[in-house]
Amino acid sequence: MSNSLEAQKAEANGDEIIVPFGDHVYTVPGPLDWPFETLDLLGDGKVSKAVAGLLGDEQLETFRSTKPTVRDAVALMESIAAASGSGELGN
Repeated sequence: MSNSLEAQKAEANGDEIIVPFGDHVYTVPGPLDWPFETLDLLGDGKVSKAVAGLLGDEQLETFRSTKPTVRDAVALMESIAAASGSGELGN
């Protein structure tokens, strides 16, 4: 099954999305279960807060332990969006 079909199935079922990124694998809610404020955060360009809200405390610490750059945070959010079938981040 393609990633897009898997994402659609997960979204329909309310399942979590598995996002491989770098040397780690993160688990985030399906896009319909993202905290509502995530939309506002992304719309305001607050990628770090959106990532933090989607990852939760434990996974956020894992991500921070990689000493990420801003580019890494944006790339992770884009990976989350792609894995969830939500498309790319807007500007």
